[in-house]
Order: sequence, then structure tokens, then C-alpha cells
Amino acid sequence: MPRLPINKSRIPIKRITWRPPAYPKVPSGVPSFAAKPHTTYKLRNKILAGGKNILFGNNVSEFKNHTRRIWRPNIKVKSLWSEALGRRVRLRLVTSVMRTIDKVGGLDAYLTCTTKARMKELGPRGWEIRAAVLKSLAQQERAKYIRLFQRSILLCPKLNLDTTWKEIRPLIRHTEGYAVLPEQYCKKAFGEIMERLREGRSVTRRRRVARTSKPRTIVLSNRDARRLVRRTRLMNMPAHIKLDRRRKALLQSSPKSARAKPAPIENVERPQSKLTADQAMLNNWKTEWKKMAKKEAKRKKHLEYRATVKQQAIEAVVRNKQLRKAWLS
Repeated sequence: MPRLPINKSRIPIKRITWRPPAYPKVPSGVPSFAAKPHTTYKLRNKILAGGKNILFGNNVSEFKNHTRRIWRPNIKVKSLWSEALGRRVRLRLVTSVMRTIDKVGGLDAYLTCTTKARMKELGPRGWEIRAAVLKSLAQQERAKYIRLFQRSILLCPKLNLDTTWKEIRPLIRHTEGYAVLPEQYCKKAFGEIMERLREGRSVTRRRRVARTSKPRTIVLSNRDARRLVRRTRLMNMPAHIKLDRRRKALLQSSPKSARAKPAPIENVERPQSKLTADQAMLNNWKTEWKKMAKKEAKRKKHLEYRATVKQQAIEAVVRNKQLRKAWLS
């Protein structure tokens, strides 16, 4: 058995440890099917690849000579405008993703789409920008509601800026034509309002019922039990039986003179309609004409729908072109 080499020198041997590449950090909340970085063609971890991958094949000459070659995605560098972030984002992305962004109406719409295919094709770089976009949108939404809260506190009808509000009056700011209270003082003002609303009112507390493990039993009298059974039968009764019962009740309530015993169905003579040949032909022509008119109306409706869809598609193309010009300008 061969002996292992011994390190006789005093210089220690460095143990090289493997470190993962510094890809963009995938934020929390990413689904499991889209969280892992790509292990093949790792450039996809730093760009918006849109699911594109490197392809391998052969160049085949006229004389069938095969030469190995590769096809790489068409990657471009673009600065795209983000409404949520309020700035341009410099990105490397493939041309198919550029077309998709134009189609859906911007970078934010592309990144915040929740379909499984889109979430999978974003990659680590896409998820990084998506997290920033969602955070900015949440902050904007919160700021909007805070502004509404600040204004609504001062518009409360029970609130009068009198001597009791000496502490809060100097903190009020007037912005956009509104009297606004800063956010850090809203909680204090809200507590004061609630105290004012409670003045002179008796505090009603709910009576707590002790919960028991056993279900509560209800004791019914014979009369109530019969009534309950009757109601449940009526609720579960079929509709045709209910109608028969109503008819019988109406017949019994009407006077005897008004009642007329209906003739049995077997003895009733039904008049037979005798149509001439011209009348039969006319009836057939009427039914055919109605069918044709219905079919023509359906065709016209379909043509109108197709025209509207086409017009909407043309308008969308024009609008996307205008938006793209505005973003690139």
C-alpha cells in the first residue's frame, strides 16, 4: 500500500474551500420551483433571460461535414423605466423579454405577473428587482392611506380646535390645501377623539357565557315539536307536491257553486286542426325564414365582435409604440 506524502515543510498547506458565486440574492417569499439559481449557462442568473438557454448543434456543409457550434441568446443592454421605483433600471435582457415588456405594458407589469411560467423565468435578477418594485408599491399604498388618515382626523365633526388642543395645534401643517397632522402625532390625536366620543356614555360590556364541553339540550313541548316536524317536511317537500297542495286548498276554500268537476282527460275531445296545403307551406316558410334571420343576426354580431377586437389590438400596438418612444427618449 503506497504511503501518502508527508508535509515536511513548515509552511501550512492552504485548504481551498468552494464558495458559491455572488449571484443576486433571491428574496424571501419566492416559490420553491423558481428559487434555485440556474446551474447551466449561469449567465441567466444575472440577466432577464425569459427562459432562453444556450443551444448546441452542428454546421453542416454542402459535403455533409459536421462542425460543432453553439447558439447563444440575443442579449441586449437596456435602461427601462419603472413607475414604482420612479427611475430607469439598467438591465441585460434578451429580445424576447423586450417584446413581452412592450406587450404587457411596462417593466413593473412584467415583473409583478403571478403566472407560474413568468415566475419561473424571472430568475435571481428578476426576483431581486421584483422585490424592490413590490416594496415600493406597498410603501406608496401605505403613504396614501396615512395621508387620508391624517386629513380625516382633522375633519372629524366631534373635533374642535379649542383650548384642550393647545398641544396639538402647533403641530398641524397645511399641505395641498389641507390641514394635515404629522404621522407621529396621529395616534395621540386619535386617542383624544375616542375619549371625547366616550364622554357621557355608559360603557356596555358583553356578558360572558361559560362554555361547557357538553352541547346544550333544548326541551320542546309537544305542540312545538309537531310544528317543527311540519315545517321541516314542508321545506324538504318537492315542488310539484307543494303545487298540488295549494290547488287543493284553493278548491276547498272556494264555494260549492263555483266548483265544477273537471271532465276526465280521456273523454275530452281535442279539436283536430285541418290545414290546407298552402297554409302548411306558409308555416314551413315562416319557420325557415325565422331560422335564417337568427343565423344572419348571429353572423353580424360575430363580425362586429371581430372588428372591435381588431381595433383594440391596433390601438394597443400604437399605445405600446408611443410608450416605448417615451421610455427611450
